[in-house]
Amino acid sequence: MSYLTELQQKFDNLWWKPKGFFCIFFRNINICVFVGLILLSLHHKIVLYNLPDFHSKTMAFLTVPLVNGILTMIFYLVLNHYFAKRHYTDYSFNSENKTALGITSFIGGVFCCFITADETWTYVITGVIIYAAYRCVRLFIGKLSALLSPDEKAKPQDLAEFMLFFINLVISFSVINLTLNTIHFHLGAETAFNFSQGVQGILDAVYFSLITMTTVGYGDIYPHSEIARLFVGLECLTSYILLGIMIGIISRGVELKRKS
Repeated sequence: MSYLTELQQKFDNLWWKPKGFFCIFFRNINICVFVGLILLSLHHKIVLYNLPDFHSKTMAFLTVPLVNGILTMIFYLVLNHYFAKRHYTDYSFNSENKTALGITSFIGGVFCCFITADETWTYVITGVIIYAAYRCVRLFIGKLSALLSPDEKAKPQDLAEFMLFFINLVISFSVINLTLNTIHFHLGAETAFNFSQGVQGILDAVYFSLITMTTVGYGDIYPHSEIARLFVGLECLTSYILLGIMIGIISRGVELKRKS
């Protein structure tokens, strides 16, 4: 075995094994971003209003992300303890490497505040979230094919994994829509969506994805450009198929329980 091969194996064992940092990071970062956005919607105005009189734009960009990162880390570690203790999920909420999970949740809380702060940040964070969602899709496809097998009944852990997968898609489509807005602005074209500015715009994007993927569609936020309508159409089809599969799996589980 060559030295480079041995070094590569050590690197993979350290970072990519099930309890390694990168593995935990990409399995949990999108859920951490979702939790961070919920917390951000609750506190960001309170934090901004209570900054000293001399606060500047730079200070606001430092204080709010720091507060949100710490709150997200605390809240997510509590969720980790609660769900892992009850074995609600098979691979997420890994309780054995709390350091990696804490760092991941802190980064997720900080990411929330910078998604639309700058074009570079927007593209980098979108890339990370899309890649994390891709890894989640690969893991979930195997589980979904097993659930669709004849006479297979979903367990509570399977439904929890389905919920986490759905949240991954919500966050992924939210950042895609925000990125479309950024690209339109950079090209000087009409905005892709009628999102607000700043933090409120990020929350608008998540709200829009939630009401779209749950087929509610109030119509207060809507796509303006053709490319935005195309992506929203893909979002609708994806969510419609997933909701149909989930309802079918749950109803089949009820039917199997009645037969038994």
